Amino acid sequence: MSRLYWLLLLVILVTGSSMAVIYVKHESRVLFTELRLKQKIQDEQLIQWSRLQIQKSTLITQANVESIARKRLDMILPDHVQIVTLIDHE
Repeated sequence: MSRLYWLLLLVILVTGSSMAVIYVKHESRVLFTELRLKQKIQDEQLIQWSRLQIQKSTLITQANVESIARKRLDMILPDHVQIVTLIDHE
């Protein structure tokens, strides 16, 4: 009877242990898949950020600012520019 008890206990423990290994392996695969998805999203966002940086550097050029000022705001360069310097006499 004692041997049967120990054998049954051993079978239960081995079965439980194998079920735990299967569960942990499954969780590992799920988490790895999630990690790869997050890395893919991160890569896409990095590419988007790089594109935005290039677009920003293009938009802030002098020629582009002047072009937008002329087209959208109807601004023009003045014909004559005169700089006046004021000197403070104490």
